[in-house]
Amino acid sequence: MQRFIPTNKNRNTHVLVTEYNWPIEEYLKGFAIVVYVNHMNDMHNIKMHIDDSTMIHCFVYQDKYASLETLELNQDAGGSPVVLIINRLGQFRDVYQKIHLLRQINAFVFFSGAESTACTDAQILASLGVHTGITLEPEAPLSDSILDLITYNFYSPRPHADIEPFATMEKYYDGESYVSPNLAKLIDPNRYIHVGKGCRIAFSKEELDNGNLIGEDISLLRDEKLQDLVFEKEHEWQKMFVDNHPCTYCPAFRVCMGYFAVQREKGRCKEVMTELLEAIEFKKSLNNNNKTERCQI
Repeated sequence: MQRFIPTNKNRNTHVLVTEYNWPIEEYLKGFAIVVYVNHMNDMHNIKMHIDDSTMIHCFVYQDKYASLETLELNQDAGGSPVVLIINRLGQFRDVYQKIHLLRQINAFVFFSGAESTACTDAQILASLGVHTGITLEPEAPLSDSILDLITYNFYSPRPHADIEPFATMEKYYDGESYVSPNLAKLIDPNRYIHVGKGCRIAFSKEELDNGNLIGEDISLLRDEKLQDLVFEKEHEWQKMFVDNHPCTYCPAFRVCMGYFAVQREKGRCKEVMTELLEAIEFKKSLNNNNKTERCQI
């Protein structure tokens, strides 16, 4: 039997998340990378100058004020997926003509505006076959709009594209491995490493910005020492059980891991995340039953 080796045990298998504000062409050569760009035209420039040994996992463009209605889409991403993090959808009559192009450039659209609007926009775009989602932050109100979006994503009989962060959470949840909305924010020590100017290395953009680094030498990414750092970070949530944190008594901890701890006493996190857990388990059981039926035919 072939021995299973976790991803982080193999060198050079992490996807590096970085911004296009330093010479990534030189320092990140040979890696798989996610690149945050300041302008849509940057994607073409990066493709022109990147080494053939470097794989662009995706581009990310973020504008917290933009709407899809007014956003000028760039078709020249060179075949790499494009993640758009924008405020809202805008007038549908002006958006509908862009749907084909969104599919053509393999775009993922996240909405970061007011929660009720973001959920409505995500549902509309998903119904049109575009991978979409909302930026779910720890302080989010978690209103009924979130519950409606969860219901639509997991229970709707109508075909639709995936909605984040729920789709990614469902993908990696197996009843034993815990997940959280962080997965859709490119925070997963087994898969993503964030790298900034000066080869500063961290497990998330927030930690990178706050100076909570794991190293400042790109050679660390090819060093076996990284395995221990990844293992420690991967199991950091277990300290909450050692500290007897109140969140660990929540039935939805398996799909939250304390992500909404800041609103535990006054928020709706327990109610909403329990609903999400039940929806994920329903979808998993449905998929398992379908697999069993196919095997019996």
